[in-house]
Amino acid sequence: MPTHASPSHRSAVAWLDRPYVHSPPAVAKRYPALPSEVVTFLSSLDVCCNQEENSWFLTSEDYAREESSGFRWNEYEHMGLEMYAEDPAFREGIKAFWDSHFPFMLAVHSDYDYLAMRLTPEGFGSVVHGYAPEWEEPQPIADSFGAFLQAFTIAAGMPQAENPLDVFL
Repeated sequence: MPTHASPSHRSAVAWLDRPYVHSPPAVAKRYPALPSEVVTFLSSLDVCCNQEENSWFLTSEDYAREESSGFRWNEYEHMGLEMYAEDPAFREGIKAFWDSHFPFMLAVHSDYDYLAMRLTPEGFGSVVHGYAPEWEEPQPIADSFGAFLQAFTIAAGMPQAENPLDVFL
């Protein structure tokens, strides 16, 4: 795997040498209002994970993958739907939540944490952090994707980042 990280860094990053890639049709249909800066950033990545490979940015390949082996881009939604398989009202609430929250980063070493972009009228474009079992009760961590990337970059250079960014490093 080609990386731009040295052994002292906490992550591996591989950028693609290809032009901008659009979201897979099913993802684009589900999230039509997704800001282009998020799609552009994520589609430029081939791999971007921490050293242990248990926290990663989702890539175009992740969003396009249809098989259920491993963690799918919407795995936490699937897990929530399985937990409430017998309750149609809860299932609809879970689907509605994920329809308005676009996950772009997952961590599986802790409480199944995620980072997502909020697509609701209130807080549109902000970045939120959530974790199991209350995935549908996230906390805002940045007003925009750009502000998140700036904070994440700073946190990655720190000896010990603050929560919740430390979960993803």
